[in-house]
Amino acid sequence: MNLKSLLNQLGQHKNELAVSILLPTHRTFPDNKQDAIMLKNLIREAEDRLNARLDKRETEVIIDAINKKIDGLDHNYNLDSLGIFASRHNTVIARFPFAAKARVIIDDTFAVRDLVREMNEAVHYHILIISRTSARLVEAFNDRPVREFDEKTTLRTGSFPMENPFLFAAKGLDRAQVPNEAGNLKEFFNRVDKGLQEIQNNPENERLPVIIVGDARNVAFFKEVCDQPADIVGAITSVPDLKIPAEKIVSEVQDVLAEYRLNQAKTALQHIVQARNANQLLTDFSTIFRAITEGNAVRLFVRQGYIQSGVIDVEKKIVTIDENVASANAVDDVVDTFIELVMQQGGEICFLSAEQLGTEAPLGLQTKY
Repeated sequence: MNLKSLLNQLGQHKNELAVSILLPTHRTFPDNKQDAIMLKNLIREAEDRLNARLDKRETEVIIDAINKKIDGLDHNYNLDSLGIFASRHNTVIARFPFAAKARVIIDDTFAVRDLVREMNEAVHYHILIISRTSARLVEAFNDRPVREFDEKTTLRTGSFPMENPFLFAAKGLDRAQVPNEAGNLKEFFNRVDKGLQEIQNNPENERLPVIIVGDARNVAFFKEVCDQPADIVGAITSVPDLKIPAEKIVSEVQDVLAEYRLNQAKTALQHIVQARNANQLLTDFSTIFRAITEGNAVRLFVRQGYIQSGVIDVEKKIVTIDENVASANAVDDVVDTFIELVMQQGGEICFLSAEQLGTEAPLGLQTKY
């Protein structure tokens, strides 16, 4: 599931009843046994609150739809949190690889802003583990695995994990002496890449950066045959045991991931300089809002953790910074509103640390013109 796309779609739901149920969950047994109990309690809370504002029959329709969705929910596959988003017409369930507070929100929009920020601040990526004999594929989010692909994901080339069908059994020979060893390996890695690209190109998935784990020779061979070398953002060639669990594999690639984050930040800072030189960098909140609503947004640069309450006058396109969130028409976080709007237009969100930004404004927009 493309979580960013899902959250973007949910964020466009406006001016209609929206029920959001969020809860932290557990990845392992027996801790995940309590997840089902907490979920039922939260659904009961949602039902009570809906009954207080809707006709009982209308509440029953929404709650019945939620219960039908969770009937087939296997808590053994839980990640770090679960979200249920229900309207009068549809119900969506999503697992998230980051924590969320347990809460029920009934409003005219879905409560996805915190989730959107979490998704955009993190790195979502694939780890491809390759050896002479096999290949594994792990999806990860920051320092946590999301899943390891298995036979449930059927591909044209088979499924992960893949076994090498071109192995040459030659006892007592060094692999360099095996007839056509290099060619057979490249043919195997070509099949592996075809499977990877099928997953990457699936419109229901997000195209993710890829880190390769394997010995130096195999990594070099894979890079030779892969169709999209630009997707590869790093490699680890020092892991002695390629059969270790996904959790340990994810731990092994954190240095590469940190370097990737650093490179992303450097690129974002270059974009800031280019935008400023071209007079296409905005830092005033009202000017930013007008540019976004006019479809003139390329990249939004945000300092990590930056939150700013304020009032947005949609008609006049004026944003007034207001620290008193209790005042009339104030929104808790104008920055999140901008993030949501830029995402809906297909723009890029770049999060940078205070140290990386230095003297740059905590919020900036690169425009198209």
